[in-house]
Parts: sequence; C-alpha cells; structure tokens
Amino acid sequence: MRRSATAVAAMGIAITLGLAARIYALQSAGKSAAAIAMADMNMRDMATFWSFPLVQSSGLVGLLFAYVAALLGLWQANLKAVGKTPRPSLEPLHRHVALLVVGLVLVHMLATSLDAMGDSWRTVLIPGTWARQGWPEAVVGYNTGILAAYLLLLVAPSFYLRNSLGIIRWRLLHRFVLVFYLLSIWHAMILGLDLAYYVWLRPVIWLAQIPLLLLLTTRLYRATTTNPAKTGLSAVLVRIACVGLFMLSAATTATVLYLVFTGRSGFIATV
Repeated sequence: MRRSATAVAAMGIAITLGLAARIYALQSAGKSAAAIAMADMNMRDMATFWSFPLVQSSGLVGLLFAYVAALLGLWQANLKAVGKTPRPSLEPLHRHVALLVVGLVLVHMLATSLDAMGDSWRTVLIPGTWARQGWPEAVVGYNTGILAAYLLLLVAPSFYLRNSLGIIRWRLLHRFVLVFYLLSIWHAMILGLDLAYYVWLRPVIWLAQIPLLLLLTTRLYRATTTNPAKTGLSAVLVRIACVGLFMLSAATTATVLYLVFTGRSGFIATV
C-alpha cells in the first residue's frame, strides 16, 4: 500500500510540475493559451502572473486523475456485480488516486486564490462572487468548480468513516463522487483556456467519457437484473431508478458520439 501511495503521489507531482513548467515557459514568451486569449493583460509578466501556470496544470492533471479514479471505481463495481473479486491492489490504488485528486483540487484552489486575475479566497470559496465583481459570464464556471470542490472534500474522506456511517450509507454517499466528476468537466469546459485553445482537446475529452459511460451502463443494467426475488415498494423504486439511469447513460453515450462526429463538441461556450 505504501508503494502504491508513493508511486501515485510521485506521478501526480511530476506530471503537475512538468506541465506547469511547460505552461510557464509558453506564458513567459506570450505563447500560452491564457497569454494569447488575454493579450491585453500582459501575462508575460511572470512576477505578477506566476501562479497561473499552476492553476492550469493542477486543474488539468486533477481532471485526468479524477477520470482514472472514476474508471477504477466503476471497474471494481462491475467486477463485484458479477461475483468476481477485484485484485487486492486495485482498491488501494483507487483510494490513493482519489486522495491525489483531493490534493490537486486544494492546490488548484490555492493557486487560483493567489493569481492576479482578480481572484481571492472569496471567489474560490463563495459561489456567485464574480457576479458582484463584474464578470457575470464566469459565474456558472466558478460555481460548478466550487460545488465540485465542496462535494469532493465531503465525499472523498468518507472512506475512512465507512464503519461509523455504515456500509450502505457510505456506498450511497460515495456515489456522489460521479457528480463531482461531472461538475469538474463542466467547470473545465467553461473556464479551461487550454481546452478552448487546443481544439483537439474537447473531442478527446468527450470520447474519453465513453468507457466510463459503458461501465456505468453495464453496472446499472446488472443492478436491474440481479436479485429478482426482492419485492416491496423500496425494491420497485430502486429498480425504476436503475432503469431510468441506465437509459440516461445509454442516451448520453449516443449523444457524445453525435457531438464529436458532427463537429459540435464545443457546444459549451467558454467565458
């Protein structure tokens, strides 16, 4: 377990710092996505905008590892649904990746509060702050990020309280991690300058969701077909909810394919 934690942490730090260094070099030359998009702000002044490369790198790498965590979690759930036992190393790996995501989100929040774009702890922690500061277009992007961060900080550590909460309550709470992931993608699509500048990134991100959607669809399908002997109102409601979510997951998969292959993957407008 310690090896897994060390390897995951080292990988996350190395990728984040490496990407930050790359963005720093581009920004100092006026060639980064942010420097090009906001040319009037003179972001080549690195003494002023020193934290922005870390804002972008921590956000992008955090989104990448959040994807890995979701993939590992859904993979384990599908294995257990068919009576298979996941490899012993899979669960700690999933947990360590999730903890890395928590760390990257905290770094992202800190770096954002220290940037010179008008941010502060208020804009990072309080939804709707930018509406009162004259940037209403960014409110939805910031709000989704703030809600995602609060949700993650609430749900991720719950693993260590599962005995106190009870396994059933903990599992129900843990499923909200997927909501965090969805909010994070929406946040990145609205405020992520790199995603807007490098036009190939958006289609890649959308296509990358298909394995997650297929795993989720498979898991929900199995939930509707297992334990058929269960009866009662609660069992019926659970089954109806599973069927509804199954249909939604299948429809979302088809929608993603449609958006990408019709060239409409940039339908979420950036600020």
